[in-house]
Amino acid sequence: MTYKNFDVYTLIKPEILKLRNIGIETANLDCRLLLSKSLNRCESLYNHQNILVSEIEVKKFQSLVQQRLNGKPISRIINRRNFWKKEFELNDDTLDPRSDSETLIESTLEQFRDKLQFLKILDLGSGTGCLGLSLLDEYPKSEASFFDISLKSLQMVKKNAHNLGLSKRSKYINLSWKANDWDIELLTIENNTKYDVIISNPPYISTDIIKTLKKEVKKHDPFVALNGGKDGLDAYRSIIPKLRNIVKLHGKIFLEIGKEQESFVTSIAKEHGLSQKGYKKDLSGVTRVLMFIIK
Repeated sequence: MTYKNFDVYTLIKPEILKLRNIGIETANLDCRLLLSKSLNRCESLYNHQNILVSEIEVKKFQSLVQQRLNGKPISRIINRRNFWKKEFELNDDTLDPRSDSETLIESTLEQFRDKLQFLKILDLGSGTGCLGLSLLDEYPKSEASFFDISLKSLQMVKKNAHNLGLSKRSKYINLSWKANDWDIELLTIENNTKYDVIISNPPYISTDIIKTLKKEVKKHDPFVALNGGKDGLDAYRSIIPKLRNIVKLHGKIFLEIGKEQESFVTSIAKEHGLSQKGYKKDLSGVTRVLMFIIK
């Protein structure tokens, strides 16, 4: 195989222009990430770095750029995403972690300021595990259980936990919150130990709205991780009635919600013995997280 020496920017410039022409503002960064993947490199590439590249690798890079031109998110092409302070791998069964969900981490840190305390954490509907694993990284003496209906999602949590050195403090639980007695099954698995922290980003987008979302979302995020039913509240109706049974007396529950869902979710919680004790807005000023405790 023949290799040629290239300046990174010289190699990627034509592809940058293609991406910019369709309005992708992160074209330069996207191209450098895609070139790194083409070369099987984990480290970042810089514009004026000299590298050795084969013709096959150039063609692979160009094919990845074409996927980006077709609307596939960069995170789905390289199968990883930065979230909070770490990088997480993802697969087709996991929701692509988003910065809005970092509001859940911020809310938990505000409520539990002693990072050396022991917390038993439940990441409910864990996806990549980015929420629970980020908390384990912040609270080095704590443990987390990752609850998901998808075995493929839980496999990705295991991989991310391993990559971050958090496997020993992680437990993986394959259950569905649509089951009538999922709380009882969960407590049986946990030897009747309840949680100090329950954190969840459930699906909350109305079914009819999903088709209006950006192509990057509706075509590449798993439907089950987006679909909140007719009014977007189905997951909360399944989750909230059981939370009182699995959270400790002085424990706290943090739920991510969609825009303008605060009053509806709070009403469901109130009906089932929970009291809202706080909220937090995301960087866009939207109320993104609700905190609940047992009444």
